[in-house]
Amino acid sequence: MTLRHTQFAFAFASLLASPLPCFALDAPGNTRPITPVAGIEASWLTPPQRPDTTFVADRLPSRAAVLPVLEYVAASQIADLSRRPIQLSTGSNLAEISSNWVAATFYVGAARLARIAENKDTLRFLTATAEHFNYALRGARADRTLLNADDLAIGDLYQELYARRGQQGVIMPLQQRLDFMLPHLARSQETDALIWWWCDALFMAPPVLARHSSLTGDPKYIRAMDKEWRRTAARLWVDRDRLFLRDERFKHQDHLGASGKPIYWARGNGWAMGGLARTLEAMPADFEGREFYTGIFRKMASRVIELQQADGLWRSDLNDPKSFPEPETSGSAFFVYAFAWGINHGLLDRQTYQPAVTKGWAALNRHVLPNGLIGAAQKTGDRPVPTAPDDVGLYATGAYLLAGLEVADLNGVAQALPAPALVRDDDAVILATLPKPSVPTTVVGEAEKARREQEMRAVRALAYDPATLNLPAVAGKQAPQAARKRAVDQGK
Repeated sequence: MTLRHTQFAFAFASLLASPLPCFALDAPGNTRPITPVAGIEASWLTPPQRPDTTFVADRLPSRAAVLPVLEYVAASQIADLSRRPIQLSTGSNLAEISSNWVAATFYVGAARLARIAENKDTLRFLTATAEHFNYALRGARADRTLLNADDLAIGDLYQELYARRGQQGVIMPLQQRLDFMLPHLARSQETDALIWWWCDALFMAPPVLARHSSLTGDPKYIRAMDKEWRRTAARLWVDRDRLFLRDERFKHQDHLGASGKPIYWARGNGWAMGGLARTLEAMPADFEGREFYTGIFRKMASRVIELQQADGLWRSDLNDPKSFPEPETSGSAFFVYAFAWGINHGLLDRQTYQPAVTKGWAALNRHVLPNGLIGAAQKTGDRPVPTAPDDVGLYATGAYLLAGLEVADLNGVAQALPAPALVRDDDAVILATLPKPSVPTTVVGEAEKARREQEMRAVRALAYDPATLNLPAVAGKQAPQAARKRAVDQGK
């Protein structure tokens, strides 16, 4: 065991013995702290002071103006989540910490904010959430549910933490799930039923598969993704209208809109467009057929910009704005994200699309509620429905964070694709962002604390630790802690 490894182990052990400041709240929205709950840290319960959320529609805001608003909204959402009891059943959770797609969409945006945020609470919260769910995924009860794209969405969080830390166990459950999916996604026999039969799935699963090829260096994941993505597009993409139907039911007369026209759901198309951006971030520049994806992205952008309304947002039914005339933020945030991302990565013309971005960004911020959450977010569902000003959704917050980060980046130069690999966190950052397990309630009194410390020292001294050996990584390209130890041993 190297000196650095010993120091890291002792430092981590000190976390195990530290007290945990945490609270649960007695009801959603009630801010009165009551019973302490392990894992919820007191600092998460109070967002920072609200910054100025007013932006001018025809002016690109500075990075310095955007980032405090993003940190405020993210912290407000984390505070709201932390006040709510975690549910044993996660499938129908809409406002709680969960492993489902609703919460996972927030984690996607929050994880990207955590890359640049000075406040480490966001990364600590995300890590604690991943730890709570043991880096696992829903859907184990049947082969069909093992293929559900919605349940794969949280894989992005696990990939993000692995990319930053390289801890093999973080992506082992995800890799096992993806390996199960591969022969079905890459099947040679065409089937009447699709795995990704609804357009929302294009946000949930393809980016995870594409990124896994990037993380592991194995192209089989992105190749399998490509086959099913094209099957879905063949059924749901309407080239004439340059938009996606939500699913094949919406081809039929009994699923037309009130005006008799096809329904093109704003959030459904937002899922598809946002998913395209994330998939392209991980897709190699020389990937065969890449132009198929960039082509659809550009076509969608050319149509979606035509459908932006005077207030800067989009309506739930893109094809018939008058049928649902109220503003809707979840689909709109995805469109602002996609436009700004497209500009930042050289796929969209800045002169054409930036005015739509700044107009949309200013409009989104008019719907930041007094509690810091994003209002006017359509409820979960599969088609346009009426939306109230105070309707909220974790997916809207996630899309808002993605949009804001790209708006801030518009102040810089164009970025190459694919996105570069993340720089691995050093030991200090890892220690600062790991959750602090609480001490067992039976450890009371100085004598018992001393006994426990002796026990922890014995665990460190006697347990077999592969990290002290030069063993190859089982998951991913390389476990960075082992790599750092080798570098230290070699005097680098």
